[in-house]
Amino acid sequence: MAGRASTRTTVLIAGSANLLVGAMVGLGLAALGLALRQVTGSPVWDGAASIAIGCLLVVVAFRLGFDSRDYLIGRAAAPKELEMIRAEIEGVPGVDALLDLRTMHLGPDHLIVAARVAFDDEISADRAEDVADEVDRRLVDRLPLVPHVFLDPTQTSSGSRPAAPR
Repeated sequence: MAGRASTRTTVLIAGSANLLVGAMVGLGLAALGLALRQVTGSPVWDGAASIAIGCLLVVVAFRLGFDSRDYLIGRAAAPKELEMIRAEIEGVPGVDALLDLRTMHLGPDHLIVAARVAFDDEISADRAEDVADEVDRRLVDRLPLVPHVFLDPTQTSSGSRPAAPR
């Protein structure tokens, strides 16, 4: 829970700081444009300040987009998180092997976990469902964000195992 709150706080502060700085600079530009118009009597300064504020808004928008781009394009989990997820899935009784593991952030505090899991041929559908519930419970307990877990159960014979996709 602490990790989730700190992530939200960090994103909120960083986003607010960018917006606050942009707002303050925009107010300064507007005041400067109005003051120069009053001093010189020329309306050009008011228009120039408006154009400068428009350019500032573009810069702030690009900055916010740059800061958020990893979340917008689906950044994978950090290597430490991947190892922890791998260990939790492989540690569940009934899982023979983790064949493939993919992750993608949906935002600062949501993570999709998709895994191909090998089960023994003797496992029943009910037991596979119990294993999936256990994996989900373990990841919810261990991750500092909200995981959305999707397992692709793959039955293998005890002597052969399908190769993981490359």
